[in-house]
Amino acid sequence: MIYLDHHAAAPTPDSVRRAMAEAAPAAWANPSSTHAAGRASRQLLEAARQDVAQSIGAGAADIVLTAGGTEANNLGIRGLANGCGRVVTTEVEHPAVAESVRRLEKAGCDVIRLQVLGGQPPSAEELGRQLGPGTLVAIQWVNHETGTVFPVQLYAQVCREHRARLFVDATQALGKLPIDAEALGADAIALAAQKIGGPAGAGACWLRRGLDVEPVLDGGSQERGRRPGTPDTLSMVGFGVACRLTGARLEQQPRVTELRDHIEATLVDLGGVRNGVAPRTGTVSNLSFRDWQGPLLTAALDLEGVCVSTGAACSSGLQEPSAVIRAMYPDEQWRAGSAVRISLGMETTAQDVDLASAAFERVLTRERV
Repeated sequence: MIYLDHHAAAPTPDSVRRAMAEAAPAAWANPSSTHAAGRASRQLLEAARQDVAQSIGAGAADIVLTAGGTEANNLGIRGLANGCGRVVTTEVEHPAVAESVRRLEKAGCDVIRLQVLGGQPPSAEELGRQLGPGTLVAIQWVNHETGTVFPVQLYAQVCREHRARLFVDATQALGKLPIDAEALGADAIALAAQKIGGPAGAGACWLRRGLDVEPVLDGGSQERGRRPGTPDTLSMVGFGVACRLTGARLEQQPRVTELRDHIEATLVDLGGVRNGVAPRTGTVSNLSFRDWQGPLLTAALDLEGVCVSTGAACSSGLQEPSAVIRAMYPDEQWRAGSAVRISLGMETTAQDVDLASAAFERVLTRERV
């Protein structure tokens, strides 16, 4: 099997598995309990929190541990909204962001969705025209389908100038771009473990210290009252160890980019049309193939032993054209229906890329549907 779907989930490194196995005898206990078993679990949990914090240059006290990136997005967006009158986002956000914003819209918030035509992110000036005191901006750092890097540092600057709040979905940025939470200037940042080889169901939301954040769940006072519920200590241990490896992932980016460029050039020669614009992370290529249907192409590749996707994994079961690519290219609707995402990671080898390229050639040169 050749795995090229790292933007959905990265393979779990052996070091993460070992750490979780070693922690299992103590991680079962409730870390909120004050007895010895609870304290042992709490120690593991806080060590993991520290690892997560260090991976983004933050303080551990500002990290809220969540049950995955979706919850982190919900907490960051809805928690910061606090009855705000306006939310500004884009038309190409991950469903976890888009649906959180839609919930606020149903509650009466005025929502502005900026266009990303041709895959080009909104400029800071365009964003600034929609801002005012108390406005919430909810926006991604790295597009999950095309890898396009949004200028969130510039967005943060214009948000400060207009006294607006900024939430950044960094679930696809962690391990691909250096992150310094304090220097970035955002108010909240969402992270997900499975994007860097940690277990699914573990995530975190960094919150700027001193912010008034409304919990999105009801229950106990865990996570300093910001996220009720007993945390999954064992999963957080895995998340923490995966965060220790983000430096190694960053070091591998040039090599991964070369591999991505190699397979992308091959697929363009085979008729693929690239979606998205630079700057991009080196981990992903999104291409459309005229006269093909994306789901059929991915199924044919699966039979060849190559794992790729048509877009966000949480939407792929719908078998609908990519909403992201459709929004980027509204005048070329064939792109959305035929888009395929190839995403790589530090585990990807040159042999993987060569074998995958050969499989694409075999499939694409057959009779098209």
